[in-house]
Amino acid sequence: MKIASKPLLYAPEWLVSFEKEAASEIILNQDTGEVIREYRTRYGMSQEQLGALMNLRRESISRIENGSVTPTLGFIKKFINAVSLIEAIRVERAQHKEIDVHFLENLAKELGFSREELTGILKVAVESYDKKLIKIQKSLKEKKYDRGFSYLA
Repeated sequence: MKIASKPLLYAPEWLVSFEKEAASEIILNQDTGEVIREYRTRYGMSQEQLGALMNLRRESISRIENGSVTPTLGFIKKFINAVSLIEAIRVERAQHKEIDVHFLENLAKELGFSREELTGILKVAVESYDKKLIKIQKSLKEKKYDRGFSYLA
């Protein structure tokens, strides 16, 4: 059974696939809270930041992640839209020197986020991307490649 939904104008096909995969991961997993925690930490969000984005207290996020509270369908939908928007921002950051703010504003609006919420999401996305990039660069600098190795041993 296919559920009819409003076609998305700004979300690229890869992002729609990302949302579907995230939704199935969260909904079909026995430990929904753990999956939510994994996504939150993957994107470098604190429980406070996620709580602010979801209009919940940090304690509520903690209860969801620990499994003592089952998230509502509305929470899951907004959470998936938030991590999708973060992923889109990170991809924009990776592919372009400048982020296409007009595209992101339209995508955020399409996903149900206000301009103020986009500002918070943008901050989380850019910070987490930059931290990951610095970590990769540091790892590459620490590895010393032996350029003078010999195939004749």
